[in-house]
Amino acid sequence: MTCQDLNNDIYQLAVILYPPEVINEKFMISLRDCVLKLSETHPVKRWMKWVAASKPLKPEQLQKRTFLMEIINSQFNLITDSKIKNEIIKSLNEIPEDTIGEKILKSYLYLMIGNVARSDNILRDIMAAAPRLNWERTGLRGSMYHKLAVEQAQQIFTKIGKHPADRRTFELFGLYLQSFYNDESLVAMADDIDTSEVESKLNLQFIEGLAPQFVRYLRLSNLSEPRRMKSLRNLKKIPLDEQSYWSWAFFDIDPLVSDAFDPELLRVEKEDQLWFIYLMDNEKLADQFNKKSGKSFLPGRRPYLKTSLDDHHSFMMALYKLIELGDISTELVTKTADQIIHD
Repeated sequence: MTCQDLNNDIYQLAVILYPPEVINEKFMISLRDCVLKLSETHPVKRWMKWVAASKPLKPEQLQKRTFLMEIINSQFNLITDSKIKNEIIKSLNEIPEDTIGEKILKSYLYLMIGNVARSDNILRDIMAAAPRLNWERTGLRGSMYHKLAVEQAQQIFTKIGKHPADRRTFELFGLYLQSFYNDESLVAMADDIDTSEVESKLNLQFIEGLAPQFVRYLRLSNLSEPRRMKSLRNLKKIPLDEQSYWSWAFFDIDPLVSDAFDPELLRVEKEDQLWFIYLMDNEKLADQFNKKSGKSFLPGRRPYLKTSLDDHHSFMMALYKLIELGDISTELVTKTADQIIHD
C-alpha cells in the first residue's frame, strides 16, 4: 500500500477494520509516515492516534486480571481454598455477560469452584440463542474481562474440555462454534474439542433438552436433502418462527418456499429488519416477498442499515451488508472510525 492509496475510502476502511495487534510493525511505521500529512480529523489519523494512546489498566484492574490469569493457568480442576474461592466468586459478580467471551470466562470460573450446573447453564444459554443474536453479542466494545477471555481462549477451552465432569454440554458448544462462526482461530479451537460422544447421541431426548433448537439444527444438518425437506415441512415439529432463524439462512430451502412463508417473512421484517435483510440473500425468498408485497425489498433498506451503524451491537452486521452492497463512502469510513475509537 502507498500513501496515495489512503485517498481511497476502501483502503481507509480496510486499515481501520484490521486488528491493530496483528498488524505488521513495519507496516505500522510506514502507515504512520503517511498519516502525518493528513488532517487531524481524517479517520485513519484518528485511528492511529487511538492505537498509539491505548490506556494501560488501572492498578485495581491489573490486580484483577493477574488473579484471573493465575486461575486460568492453574494446574487444578477445582479450587477448594476458601480465600481463593471467595475471590473467584467476587470476580463472578463483577464480570458482565454482554459478550460471548465474558460468558465463556464465567462458565470456566464456575467450573473451577465446583458449580458444574451453573457453568453448563451459561453455555446452554449461549446455544439457546439463534446465531444471529450471538453474532451481535460479539460486539466491538468488550470489557477487560472479554479481552482476557479472547486472549486466553485456547487455555480456557483446554481446561474446560479436560474437566472430569460430564462434558456433553461443552461438546455441544464446540459444535455450535463450528456450525455458525468463521473466525479461523475460534473454529480451530472448537475443532480441537472432541465432540464424538455427543454427536453419536444427537437423537436422544436428553441431548435435545440441552439445547433444543440447536440440536434440531444439527439433526437437520445430518439428513439427506429429501429427508431434510420432509422434516422442515412438519411445522408442528419445527415451526416457521424457528426455521426463520435456524434454517432459512443455513440450508437450501428453495423447494419449500411458498405462500405459507409470507406471515413469517412479514413478522421478521417488522420485528427484526436487520435479519430480514440477511434472509433476502436467498433469491427465492426475495422473489416471494416481492411478489407478495408488490415491491422490491431493497429500496429503503440502505438508510436503515446506515442508521444501524450508530448502535455498536448491530454495527458489524450492518457494516457487512453495506460493504456487500458497495456502499463504501467517506461517511461509512467515518462512522466505522467512530465505533472503533470508543475509549
